[in-house]
Amino acid sequence: MTFRLHEGRLLRDDEPFTALGVTYFPVRAGCRLWVDWDPDVVAADLRRIADAGLNTVRVFVFWRDFHPEPGRVDAQALARLRRLVELADAAGLSCVLSVLTLFMNGQLLDLPWRGGRSLWRDPEMLAAQETFVRAVAATVADRANVLALDLGDEISNVDPDEAATLTSAEVAHWYGRLVGAIRQVAPEVLVCQANNALTVLGGSAFGPATGRVLDLLAVHGFPLWSPGHIESTLSPKATQLPAFLARLAGAYGVALVDELGTYGAGDEVAAAYLRASAASVLANGAAGVIVWCWQDSTSTAEPYDRRPAERMVGLHRADGTPKPAMAAYRQVVDAAPALVRTAGPARVAVWPVTGRPAGGGSYLDPHRDAVSPFFAYLLLKRLHVDADVVAAPAAGHRLLVCPSVDQVTLADLEHLRAALHRGATVYYSLGDHLHGFPGAELVGAEIVDYDLTGRDRQEIRWDGEVLPVDWAVAGAVPTTLRATSGRALAAYPDGTPAVVVNAVGAGRLVFTNVPFERQLDAAGRFALAPWERFYRRLTELAGVGPVVRCSDPEVEVVPVDGGVALVNHRDRAVTVRVGRDGDDPDADLVVDLTEKGWTVARLPMTPRRAASTTVGMA
Repeated sequence: MTFRLHEGRLLRDDEPFTALGVTYFPVRAGCRLWVDWDPDVVAADLRRIADAGLNTVRVFVFWRDFHPEPGRVDAQALARLRRLVELADAAGLSCVLSVLTLFMNGQLLDLPWRGGRSLWRDPEMLAAQETFVRAVAATVADRANVLALDLGDEISNVDPDEAATLTSAEVAHWYGRLVGAIRQVAPEVLVCQANNALTVLGGSAFGPATGRVLDLLAVHGFPLWSPGHIESTLSPKATQLPAFLARLAGAYGVALVDELGTYGAGDEVAAAYLRASAASVLANGAAGVIVWCWQDSTSTAEPYDRRPAERMVGLHRADGTPKPAMAAYRQVVDAAPALVRTAGPARVAVWPVTGRPAGGGSYLDPHRDAVSPFFAYLLLKRLHVDADVVAAPAAGHRLLVCPSVDQVTLADLEHLRAALHRGATVYYSLGDHLHGFPGAELVGAEIVDYDLTGRDRQEIRWDGEVLPVDWAVAGAVPTTLRATSGRALAAYPDGTPAVVVNAVGAGRLVFTNVPFERQLDAAGRFALAPWERFYRRLTELAGVGPVVRCSDPEVEVVPVDGGVALVNHRDRAVTVRVGRDGDDPDADLVVDLTEKGWTVARLPMTPRRAASTTVGMA
């Protein structure tokens, strides 16, 4: 195989490779492409995909079409799969093959012989999966254009109730068995497994933290099916979510956004969403982006018979004419080399301290927070402060953000102490006051009691600035703090501490007993106040302001190989001033950005309009 990973980068023939592709179904055959096989149609479609400037195609291998009986994998179906991969290669396309496909468009395209048995616990089903993935891998093992095999797209949806009971160890064991089966016949092929935002952020065992045995960690970005009360497709939260998911997955491996698109949106809205989200994904370091999907379908077979609207989310209409989203995507594709990010670690990191569920489901189990790290990421983006998302603290991070922590383990506390003794500033907001409190020694304050009424806890006052607190949205119990070795930086109306700073080793811990990030999770609430000012105080304490300043908080600023990526996440055009921190403001670059538009700018030393100093403006 020509694809491999090196130092967190995807390479093809030892050269950096960014996957830029689409999910493919033939217009008429739809999900019956293997049964109603037409190689001439497939070949023509793949040539059109390549002619559109794309380099990757993602294809579903519907398990029931290949494995009609427990002991027999259909040789003809495997030959058709190999032929598709060959046709893709002839067109200049790499392939991502989603192998154990049972769940599609909200329906179960099940094996006739599974009989409801568990994919993850039944010995015969586990053996059958090994047999099948081994057969697929052997079929394409010598094809140099196979980018990756996906073990099973959103596979937890095959049986959501059972999937919710799986432990991380069980999922890791399942991954290991199937990866091992593939390696037996195709030792160099890359392997991934793709999940949607609800799975990635919802505390599922299928989240990125379990996938360390995988080569790529694939995530899906659809604003309609996401936590975080995303108000609309054009919400700034919507177009920043896929990049955050990629950053989160990237904490555990190499991230690939292998589904990106919209549902329930008009053509122009879909184009605007794709324009900003795809550019942001690449600028934030993903190995690639694969859009859902290439073309509308006219198929009336499963799963479209029950959900016909699923046929209408392509980049092209069924007659082949492009929708506005195709033009938006092509602009990103053409500018991808300038958007790609290979920067080193940032000075700031968001660490989602999630603890580990005990598995008992008792009243002692804390709330499993899905969205606080996302809101921490958004607040830093509004300040134009570049930040990593990490699985654990590392040397070099001057500010470590631990948002709305519900459960902290002894191992987590050791990581915190190590970061503090290295001299980091650690910000820690409290989610669950029992299981998330890191201890009075680190905090420099103790919890006196809880108070369900929340009296005099409705706002934080910090040097004359007031920020409201909504405990109902936070889903947390208000508490009273008493400072011990720490010093109060901010207070509630009754004068008790709301924010405390405490020196620990060479560093300091800044603590608040408000789940500050989680209390932002209500429709419309994020736009009600300049919440990022709270985080600005944290960055000032740590001495880690933005490297590049920008006049609009909803314009994302990311250092990339081509300069500085500027992504407008607003639903309207904006004109912004951009300059290096410390430079003369008169030398700022003036940049005009369309609705959800983006550009890559090279900052000048003298004032000028953006058109002369940008690459790939959209």
